[in-house]
Amino acid sequence: MDSSWKVVRLHSTHPVEAFTCGTRPGSKEIDKYLQVNALNEQAAHLAAIWIVENTAATSRADRLVGFFSLSPVSIRLSAPIMEALNIIAPYQMIGGWLLGRMGIAQQYQGHRRGRLLVASAIKIAKELRDATAGVVLAIDPANDSLTQWYLDLDFGFQRLAPNDLKILRLAMKI
Repeated sequence: MDSSWKVVRLHSTHPVEAFTCGTRPGSKEIDKYLQVNALNEQAAHLAAIWIVENTAATSRADRLVGFFSLSPVSIRLSAPIMEALNIIAPYQMIGGWLLGRMGIAQQYQGHRRGRLLVASAIKIAKELRDATAGVVLAIDPANDSLTQWYLDLDFGFQRLAPNDLKILRLAMKI
């Protein structure tokens, strides 16, 4: 990540009203989430919203590079999931985090910055694991294209139901 970028929790002074992901399908929903719902979800402890700030930006609107949300998740274990994630546990369910909403400001898109946001989410999930517990980072991609994008990042995400193409959930052991 660029040395002038830092990852911080969302707060009310961030210029979210100026944030836009652009015009790709689903972008308006991501913009609305950050502008309208994110602070409320964070205040209700439903999700933690992390902002990537460009501290070298000269304009307030250019300060927000992107964001992602993390929230608690439980995954029911089965033999195929345990094998795919290389997890041995005497429990029926394991906990971790869900990488939920994620967006990159239109002016910062490209140059593998989405990969940097996912890497930041993985780093924070590992810090949370060390502070509390939790074994996995899960993602529910909105479509097949996003599913493939996450798999192509090569962080170790696995399909939790590889034989059921209707279930897009991915997870990785952290």
